[in-house]
Amino acid sequence: MSPKISSFKRAGRNGKRYRKQINNRVYEKYFCGNKEQREYAYKLWVAELEKENKSRQYDGSKTWAYFVSAFIKYMRSEKDAKTGKPVWRERTIKEYQYALDHFKTIIKPHYIKDLAFEDVAAFRRAKVAEAQKAGDDNYGVNKDMGCILRALDWGMTEGFVPFIDLTPLRNTPKRTSAPVVKVLTPWELSMLLKYSSPVMQVAVRMGLEGNLRPEEMYNFLVSKVDAKTGIAWVSHNDENKSAGIRAWTVKRDKERPVFFTPQTVKAIFALRPKTYIITNSKGKPFDDSTFSKEWAKNLKDVNDQIIRHEDNSPKIVCTAKSLRKTHTTYMMRAGAKEEDVSLYVSHADTKTTERHYIEKETLRQTERQKRLAHLERMKEFVLKLPEMVQK
Repeated sequence: MSPKISSFKRAGRNGKRYRKQINNRVYEKYFCGNKEQREYAYKLWVAELEKENKSRQYDGSKTWAYFVSAFIKYMRSEKDAKTGKPVWRERTIKEYQYALDHFKTIIKPHYIKDLAFEDVAAFRRAKVAEAQKAGDDNYGVNKDMGCILRALDWGMTEGFVPFIDLTPLRNTPKRTSAPVVKVLTPWELSMLLKYSSPVMQVAVRMGLEGNLRPEEMYNFLVSKVDAKTGIAWVSHNDENKSAGIRAWTVKRDKERPVFFTPQTVKAIFALRPKTYIITNSKGKPFDDSTFSKEWAKNLKDVNDQIIRHEDNSPKIVCTAKSLRKTHTTYMMRAGAKEEDVSLYVSHADTKTTERHYIEKETLRQTERQKRLAHLERMKEFVLKLPEMVQK
């Protein structure tokens, strides 16, 4: 039963307001009487709503391609009511596009009206088999399924898709293992700084010191860096076509200040950036695809230089996001408090930081240090116990 979400007074008895959501449509209604009477009336009302939604008219003439195009257009046009900024980040839209395209290659739908529960279930089975064959866990399965379910919910709300009860798929996500944290060693960091291109050297420094996500790196404007203090802000970019700046929104509104050391500030301004700090050889800003390719190319060049100039050295394998994970572990090793590290990383709580961004051995050492510090505080009280007994 849906929980009561508010109440109101009527002469002689209390009324309760109930809410039911079906396919992203929210229905609300007041019921009066005692608890048993309200629950019975609510049950009848929900049954009526579900019957109405199942028999609701939908446009059966639209193809899958038309539905995907309409859904992506909706995502690009949706704006936040308070800020007026886009709700969906470009990277997120691409993830939905990828999932919908993958669904098409496996299920091969034509008319959207022909979709059924078994089609969506078959897609998940295919994704699970694909992950098992590649030796992956179910992270990609859950991600793609989440995109498909969200898109179909929108389609049912907007009248593209007939009613499909997706509850069994929604309530049983495949279990995933905790991601393996890749923490770069001091030697690996020194090699990246030694052999990377000047632009990628700055990217390494910004990721390590500012704990920046890759998209935050290549969307960072030089105007947001204070050369005197080293303080810089990770914040939204408003579109400015004359200056060559595109609109960009920080992930989940996680605006925050970061600090760059004097060496990093010097390296940033040595690039002589006009707008964006991180750009390609032609001075144009990167996007999700081009930055990943540039990082991979630079890493290959670094490994080539290591083979030529370093003795018996291993190959470096990492992504730009490894810098973010390395930052948190190194901060903890340096003695920073866990809650302070979590806030600097812009996590809602320390559990997220612990699970994904801090090396387990570092966590164990930090916990041991906390225990020893606590023991030091307790020693003076333990020493008083024998005296209290003698008295």
